Amino acid sequence: MQGRNQAKTHLLEELSELRHRNAVLENLVKEHKQAEKIQPSLYKISEAVLSSENLEELYQIIHETITEIMPAKNNFYIALYDEDTGMLTFPYFVDEFEERPGPEKLGKGLTEYVLKTEKPLLASPQIFEELVKKGEVVSVGPPSIDWLGVPLKTKDKTIGVLVVQSYTEGLRYTEEEKNILMFISEQVALAIERKQAQENIKQLQEYLQLQIDRMPIALIVWDLEFRATSWNPAAEKIFGFTAKEALGKHPYGLIVPEEAQPHVDKIWNRLLEGDETAHSVNENITKDGRTIICDWSNTPFKKADGSVLGVLSMTQDITERTQAEERIKASLKEKEVLLREIHHRVKNNMQIMSSLLRLQFAHVKSKKTREMTREYQSRIHSMAYIHEKLYRSKDFNRINFGQYIQSLNVHLMHTYSIRPNIIKIKLDVRDILLDINKAIPCGLIFNELFSNSLRHAFPEGQKGQISIKLSGDKQGKTALVISDNGVGIPESVDIKNPQTLGLQLVDDLTKQINGAIELDREGGTTFKITF
Repeated sequence: MQGRNQAKTHLLEELSELRHRNAVLENLVKEHKQAEKIQPSLYKISEAVLSSENLEELYQIIHETITEIMPAKNNFYIALYDEDTGMLTFPYFVDEFEERPGPEKLGKGLTEYVLKTEKPLLASPQIFEELVKKGEVVSVGPPSIDWLGVPLKTKDKTIGVLVVQSYTEGLRYTEEEKNILMFISEQVALAIERKQAQENIKQLQEYLQLQIDRMPIALIVWDLEFRATSWNPAAEKIFGFTAKEALGKHPYGLIVPEEAQPHVDKIWNRLLEGDETAHSVNENITKDGRTIICDWSNTPFKKADGSVLGVLSMTQDITERTQAEERIKASLKEKEVLLREIHHRVKNNMQIMSSLLRLQFAHVKSKKTREMTREYQSRIHSMAYIHEKLYRSKDFNRINFGQYIQSLNVHLMHTYSIRPNIIKIKLDVRDILLDINKAIPCGLIFNELFSNSLRHAFPEGQKGQISIKLSGDKQGKTALVISDNGVGIPESVDIKNPQTLGLQLVDDLTKQINGAIELDREGGTTFKITF
């Protein structure tokens, strides 16, 4: 009896093993049949990347191909996710009851669920209800009987979801359709990614070509035999030859006059030898025989090994500009004479005003009035002297302010009858160039501060020293420092709210040149103007 039971057990084990082997074999046969069924579809999708005109046509071919394998004619869509924008789009959408949705942020629909889990989903009404109860998804759009979605995966990411669905009770999807769709999804994702790359390259090429065609600069490409292989619309406009007339032609006899050929030969040989760029301004000829002046910039195309493939030339017609420059030069000469005369006359008029004040000075008895007259005379002279410097300068817009300070210093010492053995002047001034808009205010500032030191720093013949420093830094800032070791400016004087005309003038002029003023009372008086 025991032997019979053992034999029976052994027989049952063999039967189980046999059934397992049959199941494995059936699966292998089934998978093989599926592979045979799907393989033509994979080829068709792969070929569509090259044969389709655009993405829309590729989506249609994918739809048609999947429809040949399973029921998907009336309800099929492709959803794509953009990581940069966080938006879900539906570039291809076919549905019996719903219009194509617009771009939208990720929600909690079945599409987003597949995108998030990166796993295929066959959602029957029961499975959908379970997902809703768990809070995984919400109902979006018309309710379907079966909803089947698979992720579209490339090597490094999931780019979207491919979906088929059924609204008809008699049309259901099974695990077989899910496996087929999952099997084909990788090829679909790859095809979409490749087509997107093709479209991006095509759009970039079209954009670049559009920019080249719109450019006012002529772009010409020459091969190694110095014949034109590219000739843009600007080249047609400049030289008069159409692209059809120019392509394949040598520039000699086309746009380069005979006398210029030796010069062009030298440039061409330099480019073939590997020179990075060659710039030249040449006379060229047009189709109608006109001589024009062109500005050329030439750059060789090179392989990775450094050998030259051809040359790109960029050029523009500068004939009118060259002629205009000549006219401007002639006009500038006339303006120079005029400006010189203006500065001369302004200087003369100011000298006349200064002379009138000097004549009036002799008849003024009031000490206060005499002092005011001398101040006005000093201010007028500081402005007149700037126009004198400009009149004698080659540059009518800028003067050397360091030299100006040295000369004005001598004049002010003479004006206020200062003896060098009583008040010593220490100069440390650099050659700083200032335009007229800064030179005049700075001249008046220097005049006020230096005069103030001469008149008030050393009362009753007291000896002392005045230091003047003018410097500049690498950031373009200029500093003017005037200091003395005299009695010092009274503590009651508020430099931020000056009451005297002279300091008010200094404050206003400093603001005019966008500068800053600092006052140091230690050891005398030091004013620093930075602008």
